[in-house]
Order: sequence, then structure tokens, then C-alpha cells
Amino acid sequence: FIKKMSDGVKILNTITRKCRVEKISKYIFSIVLTQGLNRQIRRMCEALDYEVVKLVRTRIMNISLRGIEQGSWRLLNNAEMEKINKLVETSSKTEEASVIEE
Repeated sequence: FIKKMSDGVKILNTITRKCRVEKISKYIFSIVLTQGLNRQIRRMCEALDYEVVKLVRTRIMNISLRGIEQGSWRLLNNAEMEKINKLVETSSKTEEASVIEE
């Protein structure tokens, strides 16, 4: 399961990018995705005949969610925004990536 998850799984008519997966215990694993498809982890597990019972997001890109209660939010500081902007410089924007050429 860990090897298959790390190497990429066929979902949504594509194969997910390789990612880092670590076994924590018999039923728990940690995963660091390199892309963010809709419901990606749940879909990857389902494709391998596993069901996600609980999913905990610990960070978004370089932003740790530690200490932020469910339903709460905080403003990003300038350094965090600069880092995010640097990380997404070369990525396709959602609207651009969603355009279907005829």
C-alpha cells in the first residue's frame, strides 16, 4: 500500500504524481502530496481498496496548521506570503488549467 501510494495511483483518468508516504502504525500513514487534486487522498485509497476513516491536514504548502482550531483562521505574515508566491510562480493557475480547448 505504502509503495503504491508513493509511486502514484490512477484516479480521475490520470496517475497522481509521486509523493512521500510513511507508515505510522498498522492503520495510520502520513502523506505529503506534490499536487492537490480534489479529494485526492480519499480517491487514491479507494483505488487501492482502502477506506479513509479519518483525515487530518497538518499543513498547506509551507504553512503549518498546528495550533489553529477547527473552523478558525489566521492572517498570513509577509514572509509566508512571499514563500507561497515563490512556490506557485511556475504553476498553472486554476482558471487556466481548467480551460478546455476545442
